[in-house]
Amino acid sequence: MKSLALGLTLLLVSCRERVTPSPVDAGAVVPADAGAAVSALLFREARPGAGLLLELSDAGLGLAFSSERSGEPHLHRWDGVEERALTSGPAGVHLQAVAARTREALVSLVEGPAEQLLAVQLDDAGVRIVAPPMEKAHAAALSADETEVVFEASLTHVAGLAIVSFDGRSPPRPIGVLGETGSFQPVFTRDRRVLFTNSSTGDPEVYVQPLDGGTPMQLTAFHLEDFGAVPAPDGQRFAFVSNREGNDRVFVQRLDGRGVARLMTEKRSADDTERDPVWMPDGASILVTVKTGSQSRIARVDVATHKTLWISAGPGNEQLPRPSRDGRFIAFVSDRSGNADVFVMRANGRDATAVTSHESAEYEPRWFDAALGR
Repeated sequence: MKSLALGLTLLLVSCRERVTPSPVDAGAVVPADAGAAVSALLFREARPGAGLLLELSDAGLGLAFSSERSGEPHLHRWDGVEERALTSGPAGVHLQAVAARTREALVSLVEGPAEQLLAVQLDDAGVRIVAPPMEKAHAAALSADETEVVFEASLTHVAGLAIVSFDGRSPPRPIGVLGETGSFQPVFTRDRRVLFTNSSTGDPEVYVQPLDGGTPMQLTAFHLEDFGAVPAPDGQRFAFVSNREGNDRVFVQRLDGRGVARLMTEKRSADDTERDPVWMPDGASILVTVKTGSQSRIARVDVATHKTLWISAGPGNEQLPRPSRDGRFIAFVSDRSGNADVFVMRANGRDATAVTSHESAEYEPRWFDAALGR
């Protein structure tokens, strides 16, 4: 097997040692190299919370995110006390998801022409292989019970989707195969089916498929583009993006394929575009990034009433919102300071506060329970 991420480095803060990954079996944990010194590239900085950050720290909430301060994107975490880099090296590491149960970050490592899925422990204890190197292994999502991963893969000559166990002990298997067209943007529903986008009918449409195989069921059918499906917490509905009305707009539909409706109904500029819908944990509202001209901002939209609350208004571009598990806080990315940084705010948009403030880009924020690792 190809060496696990040549050049990837894992920082063990507890013993101040560096781990240099070596060839291992899928699912195995890479042990520390007791003789290694701490890499100068690995970042560590005391960042005790104040104001809203102190409140997050007291609540035991932390954030994992991607940072480009060393050049390539790498995995960082802020736990309410300090910010630290978990990976370093010439290969890029792209954060995909965080597993609360095992306290691991699922990442896609890009090294030359190969990509690979890895799990990095947020408590700095090790790294293991989830999926072996292949031409394409990204856009990964975890199942609700965090036992399986679905991702965009290249297992055949057609770029498609694959399922693999999160413990890495079974090989990836393809799903969502529809003719000679690629499938993309996979995500699990609560009942362990997979939503994804495929353009086998000529235009991108949303499909759903059980994990045990079978023919995928087409959920949307329009002569333009439907994509980016995100299931609701109740397992009955999903949100998606469509340009069926001209510009990209967010719609909500039942998982049986019926009852489609536009989410945002208030009158706005015809040039606005909507993207990246994210459900709040209670399923009552959806976070949407709305772009008007060159500026992006975040709206929270009630699914039942369509009432819109603008929870960010700049300055700068605000995007990629991610609510905490309890729905009280929202992490997002903003360039109000001149470059992309990770911010947090309350669910109503108040008290926006920077978590990072560096000249390099920081993005892809994901919440985790920091209290368990202290």
